Amino acid sequence: MNDSGNIFTQIFAWLAALAAAIGFTTQDLVYMFFGAAGLIISLASYVSGRLDARRRRKEDEKRTQMLSGYLNEVKDKPSHERPAAVQVAVRALEKVGE
Repeated sequence: MNDSGNIFTQIFAWLAALAAAIGFTTQDLVYMFFGAAGLIISLASYVSGRLDARRRRKEDEKRTQMLSGYLNEVKDKPSHERPAAVQVAVRALEKVGE
């Protein structure tokens, strides 16, 4: 092998030698490499989406618990001390509870 070429020539020469040693063509080896890269990107995207969905669900649960606690606390106050929007929500909760 002539070592007078630049780095890209050397990389492709080693890639061709590796492909020949395995028994594939260089084109097949490049296809396999990019296929594996695509698979890794797809798996990373899937895992990231699942983690985001889990984080969003936990935030929603926490927000629901906070709102439920606030409405239960306000429900015990006399109706003239309740804010108007909360009063509507408390009435709806009372109807659901019946």
